[in-house]
Amino acid sequence: MLRTLSVALYLTLVASFSLAANDVKTIEWTDLMPEEDLKLLQQMPEVQHDYSQPSPFDDNYQGDDPVAAQWQQILTSAKVVEKYNNTKVRVPGFVVPLEFDAEQNVTSFFLVPYFGACIHVPPPPPNQMIFVSGAKNLKADMIYSPFWISGTLTTEVMTHDLGQAAYSLKVDNIEEYTY
Repeated sequence: MLRTLSVALYLTLVASFSLAANDVKTIEWTDLMPEEDLKLLQQMPEVQHDYSQPSPFDDNYQGDDPVAAQWQQILTSAKVVEKYNNTKVRVPGFVVPLEFDAEQNVTSFFLVPYFGACIHVPPPPPNQMIFVSGAKNLKADMIYSPFWISGTLTTEVMTHDLGQAAYSLKVDNIEEYTY
């Protein structure tokens, strides 16, 4: 009887641990920015739209504007939050397709925090882009809607012509975004 009770207790503990290990953590995009990057972003002054001056967003910008330097630091940051490495997450975002299968389903994409990212210049910083692989049944005409993407997030960098992601995610589930 004591042996049966011990086995039952052991199985209950194992089942509880397995359930906890499979928990998916819902995260926001700011969770993926290290604290120092987030502070820099929050301290940024308002962008001035003086088109008579060279833009700090131009590739050939040679100015010495400290605000421009701060923007460049934020816009190119690939610093990650290590605690999310190999973590099951659920994150909302928009799809920027990278690869398709024969039926024109999107199979890999960048997940980005806002619509039109990577089409407009500049793209989001690498720590605000996630390379997603393993997608199924995501039709090309569905990319105009936001989605919840769930899967295992890693701090693996992926570079593509459209941008660089500081995070990668092997997808488990894709669902239309609902608030």
